[in-house]
Amino acid sequence: MVHKIWDPFPEVQVGLERVKAIMSSELSINHPEVKAKIREYIDAPGKYLRAGLCLYLAREVEGEIPEGKLYLAASLEMLHLATLIHDDVIDHADVRRGVDAIHQQYSNRIAIYAGDYLLAYAGRLALIGTEKLNVDKEAFGFTNRRVIERILAGELSQLMNQNKSTMTMKDYLKQIKGKTAFLFALSCQIGAYHSGTSKKESRSAFNMGQAIGMAFQIKDDLIDYQLSEKDSGKPRMQDIRNGIYTAPILFANQMRDGISLSSLSEKEGNWSENEISELYNKLENLGVFDKTEDLVRAYLSKFSGFGKRLQLLNFSTLETFVYQVMKRNF
Repeated sequence: MVHKIWDPFPEVQVGLERVKAIMSSELSINHPEVKAKIREYIDAPGKYLRAGLCLYLAREVEGEIPEGKLYLAASLEMLHLATLIHDDVIDHADVRRGVDAIHQQYSNRIAIYAGDYLLAYAGRLALIGTEKLNVDKEAFGFTNRRVIERILAGELSQLMNQNKSTMTMKDYLKQIKGKTAFLFALSCQIGAYHSGTSKKESRSAFNMGQAIGMAFQIKDDLIDYQLSEKDSGKPRMQDIRNGIYTAPILFANQMRDGISLSSLSEKEGNWSENEISELYNKLENLGVFDKTEDLVRAYLSKFSGFGKRLQLLNFSTLETFVYQVMKRNF
């Protein structure tokens, strides 16, 4: 089943069903239980924003969704799923998309190797997609080396920045640009590509997607502070517990009477629920959640600026959709 956010776009809905079928049917893992677990992730009600944006733009610029772009969209989602599996091991998360996390069902080692397999599998799907489109994958700037390097570099940066008392907002934005925004950028660049696409248009599509990805990750990080474990599937303020410093805490660190990262890093994950509540209340009183929302809006403004340069037939529809998604709790 495709998430209801795609209800206004029936052709994208159909395309996403095909994307999910491709992701399942092309799996070549020999172990039936691990294969079944990956298919359980695929069939779970995720939003498939990266693939959906790719297919939406393909439909806008070409009037249809070519089969090759279905494979490329599947590749993007497999890359994303691989990082989620790795993230859940690191974050000690129990559930993903309403499904028991693979490391909980089996072990950390099996989860890590499953995620590694999906990174390689994504490369195979990308190659099939470019062959079906009969274009050189360099036309998208879409090479396995570049994609996987950028994503894993972002993930590595986050790990290296854990409990880092000198973490800055610049460090954070650079980190999420690789961790999240790059895949959104590729989704839009690939979706908007057609035989007559100029380099300028391709770059605008990439920048548009990157701005969406930055806004999405900052909003997602903010939600970590605001949602309960019941709603998010992980303990409230899990990032802080894991020594991961995102926009709200970094804004607080910049304030004269704010919060010192040094005092947080000394905790090394040893937080009581009372301490978490006290920290949340102080952050709320400092107004950093509002400042974080302002940062999200700034990136959404960039998205609109780049998107309008593409002269898409229904950019206003895409703009409305993206803003609606960002207003929801994902």
